[in-house]
Amino acid sequence: MTKDIAVVVSTYNRPLALDLVLMGLSNQTSLPKEIIIADDGSTRETAELINRWQDAGLPVKHVWHEDRGYRKTIVMNQAFSKVTACHTIFMDGDCIPLKNFVAHHVEYFEKRCVVAGPRILASKAFTERLEQGRERIHSESIVYWLQKKLHGEINRLGPLITLPDGGWRRAKPKKWELVRGCNFSVGTRYVWDVDGFEESLYGWGPDDSDIAVRLINKGLAIKTLRFAAPVLHLWHREEDRGNLQNIS
Repeated sequence: MTKDIAVVVSTYNRPLALDLVLMGLSNQTSLPKEIIIADDGSTRETAELINRWQDAGLPVKHVWHEDRGYRKTIVMNQAFSKVTACHTIFMDGDCIPLKNFVAHHVEYFEKRCVVAGPRILASKAFTERLEQGRERIHSESIVYWLQKKLHGEINRLGPLITLPDGGWRRAKPKKWELVRGCNFSVGTRYVWDVDGFEESLYGWGPDDSDIAVRLINKGLAIKTLRFAAPVLHLWHREEDRGNLQNIS
């Protein structure tokens, strides 16, 4: 177990995907100290799933609030308030972490940096097989993933190739676009220094970009985790971007 790292996972009414995410976290080469689910109002099925993982010994907590529309940033702050570790990874409940996900975030962690990890997109058919339990990915070789790429079931292989740390990872210290809510980490104290996530962002919007910009303005730098710590982003329909606002 990694003593000083927490994982905060956002979710809303997608228990099959969340089950795969928790399975991925349970199969890490380095287990996190705590896993906190930020639940934006899911039904009882999600709570029952989390209870089963708690009974299995996974160090997971469930933070839920009533479903009153998309209020992710509010429940993210509520969940983040439960973090006791000094280093926090943020991810989404439809993004499966591969086996070295936590270990890489720890290995490449750097003070006063926001560490921005990559994602691999899964096709609709591949996603359905995973959610139905007809396929598992946690012990698969690069040959398996190459076949997936050749069959159009994932969009790229690059994140599966691990490259060592180096100055090139900090070459774009203010490129907030690198930060995605499905895969980034930062020292816990720095999130509190910028008062957490912006709770006025109702509806789908750039909450990850917003906090990245505010962390940069606070003096932190962006560090890319390209070629390390990938997540497999399960297929879903495109969200309505009507509430998207410009970031400045």
